[in-house]
Amino acid sequence: MTPQRAALAADVVVAWLVDRKSPRDAMAASPLLRDLPAAELAAIGRLATAAIAGMRRHEFVLGGPRGLAGLPPPRRALALVLAVAVATDALLADGAERWFAAVDAPLGFARLLRAEAILAETADPQLRFARRHSVPDWFAARVLAAFGERAEAVATALAQPALRTLRANLLRVADRAALAAELAAEGVATQPARHAPTALHVEGDADLFATAAYRRGAFEQQDEASQLVALLTAPPPRGKVLDACAGSGGKTLALAAALGNRGVVAAADPHAGRLQALRVRARRAGATNLALHEVGETAWPADVAAFAAAADRILIDAPCSGTGSWRRRPEARWLVDEGSLVQLARAQESLLARAAAALRPGARLVYATCSLLPEENADRVAALLTAQPELELVRSAEILGSAVAAPITGPDGAVLSVRPDLQGCDGFFAAVLRRRRAGRV
Repeated sequence: MTPQRAALAADVVVAWLVDRKSPRDAMAASPLLRDLPAAELAAIGRLATAAIAGMRRHEFVLGGPRGLAGLPPPRRALALVLAVAVATDALLADGAERWFAAVDAPLGFARLLRAEAILAETADPQLRFARRHSVPDWFAARVLAAFGERAEAVATALAQPALRTLRANLLRVADRAALAAELAAEGVATQPARHAPTALHVEGDADLFATAAYRRGAFEQQDEASQLVALLTAPPPRGKVLDACAGSGGKTLALAAALGNRGVVAAADPHAGRLQALRVRARRAGATNLALHEVGETAWPADVAAFAAAADRILIDAPCSGTGSWRRRPEARWLVDEGSLVQLARAQESLLARAAAALRPGARLVYATCSLLPEENADRVAALLTAQPELELVRSAEILGSAVAAPITGPDGAVLSVRPDLQGCDGFFAAVLRRRRAGRV
């Protein structure tokens, strides 16, 4: 690791410490990074995101229970960056020691060399887990309760960099093999993903946005788990789909492509900026069967409500803790607390109740989150089924086929449930519900 890389990564971390600016936004706004090669930008981004993700661990190791709170942000940020470099063997010990002398961390570099022993001295197992894996206390409690012996593997996987994954846009290319060949001709190597049939994993740090394939809309960046949710939604030919929490439209565009630009995908979201981003993405992707709607937080306008009542599928990709996507957004772990979970639960309940009320007989409601927490996933679905017995669960294996569903669902094939420690993709949950037709029990 060069001094320049460390300094630039530290600048990104300072932007987080001072302004809570995400690494992606901080890097996009930095004039110092504008002309750097793609590989160097990727290395700086990995270093900065790992420093932010590992804040709790590294600050405890370096500074004890008080952490590095006494340091001004630039020195604190550089200490975190150097701690990551030492932990990943990106910096030789003698060089790191000299750099740490300049940073003047309270308890010094020598503690990093015995980090595991220092962390093991924490007597309380939940606190020890939280410090070791650099997660909030609320998450440590929940993941230990939910996953037991697998909790260590789950937390370790969340600390690893996410793969760069593409969705082959079938409105522009025949299949993912055709996209792989097109990218290979531009010097971008890929490998097919294991589970989603349109997914490719990118090898190396090539600038994907500089490719002709990107400019003509041949792909979208989208994690494999997110692609699986769109696959599970399975709109019928020429069907009507309401994507009720569309955001900037990753799943909206996947559904538009699945329909081959036939039928209608209505994308609803409360944020005008996200919908504008979707308009731009849709033009590049060649998606022409979209209807975009800005909606309120607590109710749908009349046109969206009418569409929902006629829809074949209603997708609720609900606002959630985002714990399954922390590899991609490491700063998110520091933005959620117990109060946030309560607010998110209310939003999830409200969205599910609204969608269930609109669901016509025979139509399906797909509830999805990028969360690992049962209280946001299976517990939420169970509560809805209890409250509305006219709804029934449609097993994922019935939709995808048992061979496809087996590695991405539980043993009973009922719901989509994937995790970074098992399937190598983001943590995602999805369940499909259907309103029974008259006379069905």
